[in-house]
Formats: sequence, C-alpha cells, structure tokens
Amino acid sequence: MEHVQRLLEDDRLRIDTKLGRRPITGFLRNVDRTNKSDELKRMMMDMNLSDRELQNCMPVGEAIEVTLSQKKLWVFRSTVGRLRVVSVPPTRALLRGEEPKPMSPTDVNKFLSQMPPSLGGVPVTIVLLSTSGFTMEAHELAERRADRTVLLAEPNGAGGWTITGQAETKALSDLFDPEGDDQKRLRVREMIEQSKLDLLTSGIPTDRLAAKSQLPVQVVEAELKSYAKNTPGLVAKRLDGRIVLFREGTASPAVSAAAARGAAMPLIDRVKALFSHKGESEKKIAFLSERRTALSLQRDRAYDDMNVLEQQEAGLKDQFKNASGNISKRRITGQMLQLRKDLERRQQLLGVLNQQVNVVSTHLHNLELVQQGQVASLPNTDEMTADAVKAEEVLAELEANSELAATVGSIGSSGMSGEEQALFEELERETGTAPQPAKIATSTTAPPISMPVRAEHAQQSAAQTNAAAPRRNEPEAG
Repeated sequence: MEHVQRLLEDDRLRIDTKLGRRPITGFLRNVDRTNKSDELKRMMMDMNLSDRELQNCMPVGEAIEVTLSQKKLWVFRSTVGRLRVVSVPPTRALLRGEEPKPMSPTDVNKFLSQMPPSLGGVPVTIVLLSTSGFTMEAHELAERRADRTVLLAEPNGAGGWTITGQAETKALSDLFDPEGDDQKRLRVREMIEQSKLDLLTSGIPTDRLAAKSQLPVQVVEAELKSYAKNTPGLVAKRLDGRIVLFREGTASPAVSAAAARGAAMPLIDRVKALFSHKGESEKKIAFLSERRTALSLQRDRAYDDMNVLEQQEAGLKDQFKNASGNISKRRITGQMLQLRKDLERRQQLLGVLNQQVNVVSTHLHNLELVQQGQVASLPNTDEMTADAVKAEEVLAELEANSELAATVGSIGSSGMSGEEQALFEELERETGTAPQPAKIATSTTAPPISMPVRAEHAQQSAAQTNAAAPRRNEPEAG
C-alpha cells in the first residue's frame, strides 16, 4: 500500500478514463485510504480470542480508492476514472492457525461482485491483492474491459511479487510490482552466490535463474553480465541460445589482469604478440572452459530427461499394479519396455558426455598448471643459495649487535659512585625520606627459664667472669 501511495505521484501510472488511457497525475485526485480493523476485532470477539498482541500482528485489509476528476466550467468537477487497490488477507484462517488457501475463482468473483459498480460509465481499475495467492483458474479472471480492468497481485515463493494482467496491461502490471529494480538485482546476486558450486563444474544458465527467481529473463541476463564484469575469472557468454555465467579457467586475478591488459594493447603490439606465439595458453584455456561448460549443461539436461523418464516408469509400475485385466497389463508392459530402452540410450549418452567432460577438464587442468608455473617465476638454485648466504651474514651481524647492546646496557645500569652515594644519603636525611631503621621488639617480662637452662646459663656467666678478672701474683710456697 505504501508503494501504491508513491505511485500516485508517478507520471508513468496511466489508467483507463473516460478520455482514454491517461497519466494519473494529469487529473485532480481524491485519495481515500481505509482498513477493516473493526471487522477484525468483531471476528476475534466471535472466536473468543482476546489476544492484543495477536491483534496487532494481524493484517487489517487495507484499501485505497482514488477518484480522478477534472474541473468543468471552473467550478464543477466531473469524475473521469477510478482506481481501487484492495488487500484481501485470509484473516479467519490465520486466527485459527490453519494454513491459508489461495483464492479460487469463486472467491474472486464473490469479492468483485461486492464492490460498488461503475457509475456513469466511468472506467474502474481494480488491483486485488491476495497474500495467500490465487489458484491457476483464478488467474484467468484478470481482464480488461471497457468499464473495468482487473489486476491480480500476490507474493511468490521466490521472495518477489507476481502481478497478473492482460497482455495490453503489462506496463501497468509492472508498475504495481512493489519490488524495485535494485532489490531484484540483489536477489539475483544472492542466488548466484548460492550457486557457486555450479561454477566449478558447469555454469549458471539464465533460464535456470529466471525460473528460480521468477524474474524476467532480461533482468537476469543483465545481472549475470554485470556480475561477470565485476568478478575476475568469470565470463558471461551466449551458449546454445542463452547467456551462461561460467569460470574461464582457474587463473589468478594477476593472470586475468594480464589478459585484460593484452586485450587493451594497441594493434601493432597485438600483432607482434600474435606472431611471437604469446597468449596461446590463455586462448586454449578460454576455449576449453567454454567447451566444458557447454558439455556440462548438455549433461545436466540429459539428467533432467532421465529424471522425467524415471518418474514415468514409476507411474507405469503403479498402473500395472492397479490394473485388473491382462490386456491393460500387456499394454503397460510394452510401454515400460520402450521406456527402459529410452533410459538405456540416455545412459549411454551420459557416459559419452561424462568422458568428454573428463577429457576436456584434464586438458584444461594441465594447461592451468603450466600457466601457473610460468606466472610464478620461481628462482633457480644459484639464486636461492646466494640469498641464503646473504641471510646468514645478516643474522650473524644482527647477533653481534645484540651482544654489544646487552653489554652497554649492563654498564649503564651499574651503581653510583662514592660521592654520589654520600650526597644521595645526605639529601634523603634533609628531606626526611630516609628509610627508618628497624626497631627491635623488647619485652618487660622475661619468659620463664627451665632449671637445666638456668644452670647452664650460670656456668657460662662464671666462666666469662673468671676469664675477664685479672690474676693476682701470689708468692709461691717454700
């Protein structure tokens, strides 16, 4: 609905009016945007659902009606056309927790009959949006008449939108697609990233991506070419009538850049390179890569054909099992015999294709190895020996410098001289930052001493006293 709101200011939006198909911006526009939130509340009350969070998550069935008019006699207004965009969500199925079903032709006709008719022959353009989709039969109700044009809008399984209308209203249908061009290209690029494994074996064809993304082939082709242009080593070429993205060998970005420079060389240089037999490896690699991609795609188609034949064989087996008469069983047996012969032929074709792909891949691999060896330009034995000798000399010099630096560092970190130490202590005393001497803890009460220890202590004290006292000179007897 926001996309439709923006379209009302777009000159490309042209709808049927009484004056023919005209741009919507050329008229006076009366826009009325409504929703069915009241009906949603009433439906939830009838179903005994009083969940406020569920109510906020539910779609409300928005609708936009635009009345186009022009001034008449500078005062009056005359209606010339109408545009109605209505969303029809499967509200009841969502509230019940059931899987929503697509709208059938009966549902579409019932909804269109409930809309007010066109008054005064004013053409009406109706865009019916069903978030649950439409059945195949319902798509046939998209029409364009003199008084009414019906377009059907629905989300598809590829992440985009599908707008169904008549062939003459294709431009109008494309405008109502809410997915922008940038979003479409981004979706194609994401699918290419998811299919990178196919680039290693075969390639990514346009029709496969178009069927997977449900986008126009032109959009997919343009994105494949852009992706190949911005990714080194990839190329997008037309093979068997379709654009295919594949890897042109496994060359490095440097080789790809060299090839690009060769393509941009002046004519005289390209002629010289041609006569000097340069660039032949790149041409062979490009040719073999393209050939391998074509063979791989042909092999993929053969696998798809075999899958169809195998499914048909399984169906014939079920028919034979459920057949009641011998005539039916004989007919089914003949069909199955021919079918198995076709399967054998397809199997032989696959064997030949596998051998061809194997031969081309082996030759391509050998050429890439040769090219990679030439690009690397590895040094010979003499150069490697000379470089090793130079490296040893550098390491020896570095080791000597490290030892010298360690010696100088130890000298620089030696102690202070005597004068510096004396001055340092004097400054610490004056500034009061000198460390305080450790105090010896004293106790007024001596611990009790045992008797043996006390006697030993007394003997040691007497011995020390005798040794310290001076001797007197006594006269000897006799």
